[in-house]
Amino acid sequence: MSSLRIGIQLTKNLEKYKYLLSVLKSEVISTNGLEYIHIPTDEELTKIIPELDILTTYHIKETSFFHATNRLKWIHFGVAGLEHSLFPDILKSKTIITNASGVHAGPVSEFVMSAILYFAKRFKDCYEFMQTTNWTQWEVAKQMVQLKGKTVGIIGFGSLGMAIAKKVKAFDMKVIATRRLQKKVEHKKTVDELIPISKLSHLLKNSDFVVVACPLTPLTSGMIDKKELSTMKSSAIIINIARGKIINEAALIKALQIKTIAGAALDVFEEEPLPKESPLFALDNVFLSPHISGNFPEYQHDVMVQFADNLNRYLAGKDLKNRVCKKRLY
Repeated sequence: MSSLRIGIQLTKNLEKYKYLLSVLKSEVISTNGLEYIHIPTDEELTKIIPELDILTTYHIKETSFFHATNRLKWIHFGVAGLEHSLFPDILKSKTIITNASGVHAGPVSEFVMSAILYFAKRFKDCYEFMQTTNWTQWEVAKQMVQLKGKTVGIIGFGSLGMAIAKKVKAFDMKVIATRRLQKKVEHKKTVDELIPISKLSHLLKNSDFVVVACPLTPLTSGMIDKKELSTMKSSAIIINIARGKIINEAALIKALQIKTIAGAALDVFEEEPLPKESPLFALDNVFLSPHISGNFPEYQHDVMVQFADNLNRYLAGKDLKNRVCKKRLY
């Protein structure tokens, strides 16, 4: 029996590759019959892909996948959002696709809580106090928000949404969440109302903080527009840690300028890097970060552990975790 050829395109650095391979080997039940191949570049991938059975990578170009054969049974992506890799040929193919959903859940949910606290506890005003030395105790104090009893609306209740809900509940907050395949309203341990996406306006109307945590698909692109923003409370904050194109950025900027909503924490944008001339930089009611909410030093290690778990399942003939539906695109 010929060996199973596994391509690993997660780093150009040979030393880092050796480390990641050692992590993989320590997690895989048996390495018998497995051949690992370091793929440093897209050019190398294009050459080697006809001979691969399995590939783990962050992205794949159409030009590389064009050279794949029926031998390529499975691609594991080390990221959660796959909108740039789900082109027609890969969707029509029989190649199984899995992603890294869940790897980011801890750091992203911590980031969301940080954004909520930034606005609720007026950290911007505290920073200004340090800069100006002006004692503004009562001006700031009257704007402080107690989180207990406030409502967080979470759009998208996958691994990210669940992790956010769990942390939010630790602050005695209420949770309303939408899930695309949800058919009826349910009550769960970490969710007061789990509702169908068709009831999005109910979430927007009743939330003090709205968190966008769903994947970018043709159905969610531009989902938050002028109408949705005007449905929100004027005191509400919107937080986007998913993808920039889920929110109409021009409509959001307008809503922030005229105070239709109170503020926004944005880690993702329609165009990245965010252009230096973006009006967002001139607003005083935003918190901006350069797409870093899901990053942490152990990221590649955790991706490799997750891949190893799925590889064990693959070798045992079990269903793979995080399998991407080629119709729903997540």
